[in-house]
This record gives sequence, structure tokens and C-alpha cells, in this order.
Amino acid sequence: APPLPGDSLPPARLRKVLYIEDNPVNVLLMEAMLGRVAGLQMLSAPLPMLGLQMVVDERPDLILLDIQLPGMDGFEVLRRLRLSEAGRQVPVIAVSANAMAHDVEHGLAAGFVRYLTKPLDMQELLAAVEAALSHAQ
Repeated sequence: APPLPGDSLPPARLRKVLYIEDNPVNVLLMEAMLGRVAGLQMLSAPLPMLGLQMVVDERPDLILLDIQLPGMDGFEVLRRLRLSEAGRQVPVIAVSANAMAHDVEHGLAAGFVRYLTKPLDMQELLAAVEAALSHAQ
């Protein structure tokens, strides 16, 4: 695929994005979309607790977090991230099928840097990822 605008600056290092999502189809879709961003490595975790552990082990630069997860919703995952040393500073983008305005407001109020709704718009996703990573340097 041709590089998208903004891809011309080589990142100083590989940036890691962790996607916490239990649906493997959504994970594949995200991998395909994020594969267009140069210098990005995507990791994924199918379960919230595994995702929280991977934040400690992998130290991602950005977390993409599904809201509807088995056992623990995305808001609880975010709360736990903010209480942990490893996850306190990492920007977190919510990814949710709940697209009502009050869902989005609730997500932003809870501390997500962005609240993206499914089906994901690729340009919006890539812009959100780039913006979050540039702030996280």
C-alpha cells in the first residue's frame, strides 16, 4: 500500500500499540488498518486481564481498548490502567459499538483520549492513533 500522508517522518523507534479486543475478526481488521502506519507494531490481547499484564510486560505506547469485553468492561480496564505504574501515562483510545452521544461523552469523561465507534472509519482511526502517539513521545 502506498504510504499515507505523515508517514514520511521515520519514527526514532518502533512504536507499540496494544489492542485489547476479544473478537478475532476485529483484531484482524485493526491489524490491516494499522499496518498502513510506518514504524508501528501491533500487539493484541483477547482478555482484559491479559491486556493489563501485557501493558506491564510490553510497555505499549498506545492502547486501543474495546469497551465490551468478557468479564470486565473497558471502563474498568481503564480504571485499573490508571492505578498501575505501567499504564498510568499511556494514552488509551476506546473502540466501541456503542455510538450514542452519551456513550461518547461518558468515555471521554472517563479519561479515554478518543472514543471511536464501530464500524471504524480508517482515516479517523489512523488520525487518532497518530495524534495519540505524537502526544505520547
